[in-house]
Amino acid sequence: MKIRNVFASFARLATGEVFGRMATFALFAYVSRYFGVQILGIVALAQTVAGYVMECSDQGLKLIGARVLARNHTLATFVVPFVLKRRAALTAIAIVLGAMYALLGPIPPAARVCVLVFDFAVVPYAFALDWVAWGLGHFGVLSIWRSGVSILYVAMAIVAMQLTMRPIASISGANILSALAGTGFLWIMWQFRWRKLQGRATAEEIGAAAEELRPSRVATLGMSNLLNLVFMNADILLLGAMTSTAEVGRYSAACKPLYIIFTGFWLLTDALYPYLAKVEAGAQAHRILLIALGGLAITASIAALGIGLLAPQILTLIYGSTLGAAGLFRILLIALPIDFCFSLLWTVLVSRGYERPVLYSLAAAAGINVFLNLVFIPRFQANAAAWATVASYALLFSVLLVFVLKNKVLSSAPASSTAETSAVWA
Repeated sequence: MKIRNVFASFARLATGEVFGRMATFALFAYVSRYFGVQILGIVALAQTVAGYVMECSDQGLKLIGARVLARNHTLATFVVPFVLKRRAALTAIAIVLGAMYALLGPIPPAARVCVLVFDFAVVPYAFALDWVAWGLGHFGVLSIWRSGVSILYVAMAIVAMQLTMRPIASISGANILSALAGTGFLWIMWQFRWRKLQGRATAEEIGAAAEELRPSRVATLGMSNLLNLVFMNADILLLGAMTSTAEVGRYSAACKPLYIIFTGFWLLTDALYPYLAKVEAGAQAHRILLIALGGLAITASIAALGIGLLAPQILTLIYGSTLGAAGLFRILLIALPIDFCFSLLWTVLVSRGYERPVLYSLAAAAGINVFLNLVFIPRFQANAAAWATVASYALLFSVLLVFVLKNKVLSSAPASSTAETSAVWA
């Protein structure tokens, strides 16, 4: 794995993501300034529910499909139809469940229509081939897709709001139209570029790919991803169920800048993923991982301290005022170095086939997160959600770090099912 290649991939991803995130920030700033924190809360709640529907429609197929393609590009014509057929069935179930939650779930009545439209917008996302670009290492295409969808979404939403002064309808409609456009772009790339890749996979290679995509392995990773989502934003759903859209909006205002910071590092781990999937194992690789974790923890801690000192100014610059979220933002910044270190360990473990340890860790952290939120949100509202996030992040990282140190993950070849099951925890 050449560091130069990793950072070139990161630069391509980051370019598109920066433009996309800037556009999304512009949308949230526009909504908060002209329509208030309640509308911001409704949109945040709809996005959160849609995230769960998207995860249920995938169940880990994208990650495993990308991993298979990273190791052998010639499997594209086998893997793509295989994955899409399974995702079609999962998407149908997920959309129905999302619609039931939108219509009958514990959410404020004002948010139901927005949540329902965002639910249906998952359909085009479910058939997007972004994971093919990821696995093949075509990060430039992935960058164009990510930024293009976001910019189109925001532009259409703002224009529609200016013309109609109906923020919920404008944002919901723009979301589904931009998703359709993005999926269409990726299918054009498949038709004229990716499906014509040189080489032909052998029957043995196809059999090995089918083994990696078997339901039991996919379900394990899918459950891990779903638990990660629960861990990341179950607090939004619980705030929506137990408080008001204004409180959801206040908490979301604190989270959004932090997600931007997280995204910058997640882009690096995205770029690392295909390389880690095929990196040569050994003592040196394990040693580099530990050094990287130490350096990352120190750097991120310094960054969190500096950002915390400027919290009111940052929020005012984005939203026109702090929206009462400066204290929440500072609490959440405690989780910044923990998230960076956890994300690196998560990428290493999943790229090497250790889905089950990730599942167990996320189950513990997500359970603690939900429990703390259920107990303390009724009394402390958004402040409880922020402290629960920090506590569960600390637990999650600690558990994964113990596993990595005990098993010296990068010192050995990628895990088989048997090796993964017998890995040592304590």
